[in-house]
Amino acid sequence: MADQASVTDHASAPQNTTAPEPASQRHLLPRVIGARRGSLLAAGALALIGLIFAWQASLLDLGQIGLPGPGFFPLLLGALLVVFAAGIAIEGRLGSSKLGSSKDEPLEVGHVQVLITFAALLAVPLLFELLGAYITLGLMSVVLLVFIARVSVLLAIVCSAVGMAACWYLFGELLGVRLPIGPF
Repeated sequence: MADQASVTDHASAPQNTTAPEPASQRHLLPRVIGARRGSLLAAGALALIGLIFAWQASLLDLGQIGLPGPGFFPLLLGALLVVFAAGIAIEGRLGSSKLGSSKDEPLEVGHVQVLITFAALLAVPLLFELLGAYITLGLMSVVLLVFIARVSVLLAIVCSAVGMAACWYLFGELLGVRLPIGPF
């Protein structure tokens, strides 16, 4: 009986007959890199963004001690971003050496949803003045709802319109801030 169970177990066990994918059929994204390299790349990108913020903020008026100018907070945020990026780089460098092994933990980067979000966010400043605030932010929310949340296009348009009406009421009516309306 025990012999028969072992034969049945071996017969019912799935066999791995799949061959590795050829290089031409592999997907481009996500890519696997080491965690150390990933943390250093992320720290470098954040440091570069912080330096650009600080550089651009230094071109604006920093103001006085009692009354900060328009460049004060962007300069402060840029400097903080560089400091935190240095902390990420140091932790990434020291964290891998604390484990005591030379083997680096694998990390997947380049997920399509993240890239779609970055592209949508980068399109906002380019279209903000051209199309206006409400159309640009509405388009961004529709893109994110359709491609990230997998919502139907009609529902995404309705939700975006409700959100833009709420933005108009908040900024235009309650706060009295006039956002760019574009060519319309």
